[in-house]
Amino acid sequence: MNIIMMPEHRVKRTAKRLRKVLRDLGVELWYKQCLEIAARLCGFDDWDHFRARDVNAPLSPFDDYLSEEDFAIRDTFQMGVLETAGLGSIAREVLDRVNPTGSWAPVPAEEADG
Repeated sequence: MNIIMMPEHRVKRTAKRLRKVLRDLGVELWYKQCLEIAARLCGFDDWDHFRARDVNAPLSPFDDYLSEEDFAIRDTFQMGVLETAGLGSIAREVLDRVNPTGSWAPVPAEEADG
């Protein structure tokens, strides 16, 4: 899996979103545990590996801008990360709700209805 370059604030926000979604699903994890998972969802070994990344490297595109094939590869990788973290039974829902590498921009009402 290629490294998915995201800014640090994005990975931290992903960890917060992950913790909230998991709590909603009845799973309690510490923020630090969620931070480790968030870093792994981006292809890093752990948070320390993420922190040691080349901060001048170009950022990766959001899921919305990938080809179907590249998105499927990324999605399969991220599902595997969640399964390895012991979240297999809820991995699909967690990944869809947290959306770690997708755009968090609000969808205009006409697109959401369409």
